[in-house]
Amino acid sequence: MPPRRSKSAVPASRAPLGELELEVMLVVWELGECTSGDVIAAFDGKRELAASTIRNVLAKLRAKGYVRPVPSIGRGFLLRPTVAREEVARHTLKSLLGSLFQGSPTQAIAYLLDDRGLSDADVKEIRRMLDARKRKGGAP
Repeated sequence: MPPRRSKSAVPASRAPLGELELEVMLVVWELGECTSGDVIAAFDGKRELAASTIRNVLAKLRAKGYVRPVPSIGRGFLLRPTVAREEVARHTLKSLLGSLFQGSPTQAIAYLLDDRGLSDADVKEIRRMLDARKRKGGAP
């Protein structure tokens, strides 16, 4: 018989984050270990959401394996992110590249460079990053 997984175990493959789930995760990553009350307070003035909505989203994030409860002194428990923001960003970007740009980073970058919203400062920064990568021996 296979070993039983605890309810707080992180699934091997996480379901993708919805828009509101991502907003809540951004707050959780910013706060680090936090209570649901901390997350609710962080949304105060930022976006009008009911406390119950945020708690429901946190419960879904826990079920999906993005946060887990950790013991705390006092009532309730603290939530801790189980996955780094960079990991989610990397996975989301790969998914976006695959679905919108046939897996081609070149097409995505070309799209961004054609975007009128890209400032000269943005273009300079992109050039600086490409130059740095070239100096390190990576592809230009």
